[in-house]
Amino acid sequence: MSNNNIKIFFSLYLFLQILNPILSLQEWWEQTKVPILNDTNFYDVVGRDKYVVVKFFTKWCMYCKIMAPEYEKFYQLYLKKREDVIVAKIECSINQKICLDYGVFAYPFVALFFPGNTKMKSVFKYKRVMEDFDKWINIVAPKKNLKTNNKIEEDDDSNMNENMTKIEDYISKQFIEIKKDINIIEKHINKISNNGKKEIFLENQSSENNDYDEDVIEIKITPFFIVKCILVFFLLKMIWFYIKNLLFTHHSSLPNKIHQKN
Repeated sequence: MSNNNIKIFFSLYLFLQILNPILSLQEWWEQTKVPILNDTNFYDVVGRDKYVVVKFFTKWCMYCKIMAPEYEKFYQLYLKKREDVIVAKIECSINQKICLDYGVFAYPFVALFFPGNTKMKSVFKYKRVMEDFDKWINIVAPKKNLKTNNKIEEDDDSNMNENMTKIEDYISKQFIEIKKDINIIEKHINKISNNGKKEIFLENQSSENNDYDEDVIEIKITPFFIVKCILVFFLLKMIWFYIKNLLFTHHSSLPNKIHQKN
């Protein structure tokens, strides 16, 4: 091939590369094969019998445009790899209702929905490449845990009941220990009260012998007792704080733990 023919070939190639975007009727977000959801068909896909990965994006978001090829690879991979996972996307500047309902304001935003549930169960927070998308799904939605909707609900309820039983047992044991400490404190208080009564009696006798007009009452509390009361008070306070923190932490993280298993 002569030099002139090579120059003509490359010139034609560059011209077509420049002309291609101008003549294209599709925007960048429409050029991929990832299924597009909208306000109308969103719940026809999400909440059914499969896992659904949804990318929330906007057409003006440059980060969304950069991530688009990797998300396309992820879609092509799971089209062959997993029949129980649907990979889709929704454009939020047009379909504002769905995006506002889920509180999505930063893009791109990728979330996973479990079968039979329209709540987000996991949010993607890793590097936006196909490999990390794949690792994320293998962790949060392993294929072996895919079950019917009823079975998933039964497992969730049984796990919740089991965890609540453990918490109740733990609280009961803690209160038994607290009751023991209170009994010990009560014994010390009774002992000191009895000593105080003896001292009052002696003071009264002393007052009568010395012809005082008023009884002198003096109750002696040792420094050791004061320190012990303070330590017991802080011990009870720490135990109560730990129990309360355990309850709130359990109820806020329980759904996440359950679905991490599934």
